[in-house]
Amino acid sequence: MKYSFQPLRLREALTVAQWHYPAPYEMYDLARGPLLTSVVMHHLQAPFGRMGFYGVHASIEELVGVFSFQVIQHTVELGLGLRPDLTGQHHGLGFVAAGMEFARAKYAPHQFRLDVAVFNQRAIQVYLRAGFTPGSRFMRYTRLGLHEFMEMTRPA
Repeated sequence: MKYSFQPLRLREALTVAQWHYPAPYEMYDLARGPLLTSVVMHHLQAPFGRMGFYGVHASIEELVGVFSFQVIQHTVELGLGLRPDLTGQHHGLGFVAAGMEFARAKYAPHQFRLDVAVFNQRAIQVYLRAGFTPGSRFMRYTRLGLHEFMEMTRPA
C-alpha cells in the first residue's frame, strides 16, 4: 500500500475516536477522547508545539491510520494507529516504514523511539522487523488499568 500523510483534521480525529479494536486490543480505542483532546490542543498551540498529528491515507479519501511525531532533541517519538479493520493483515511493517520515512524527511532525526504494551506481541514483532530494539519496561495507567509497556528505539 502507498501512504500519504496530511495534517490530521478535526473531522478525521472524530472518525478515529470512533474506531474500536477487538479484544485484547481495546485499550487502543480512543473513544474517551485522548486523541481528540491532543489534536485540539495541537491546533490551539500551533505553530509553537513540537508535536505533529497526521492522518495517513491510502487514497485521497481513505483514512487508514494516524501518526503522531513528537520531537525531543534529536529523537522523534512515534505514536501510531492503524484502522482496526486493517490490523492483523500484514500492513503493519509497511505502515511503520512509511511513518519513519515521512519523519526522516520532515524532522531529520538521529533516532526513533516508541512505547508498546508488552502484551501486544503482534506490534512488537512488527517493530522488531522494522529495526527497533527493546529497551526498558515500565508500568503505565491506561483507561483499562495498569499495563506494562516497553520502550523501543532504533537509529533513524
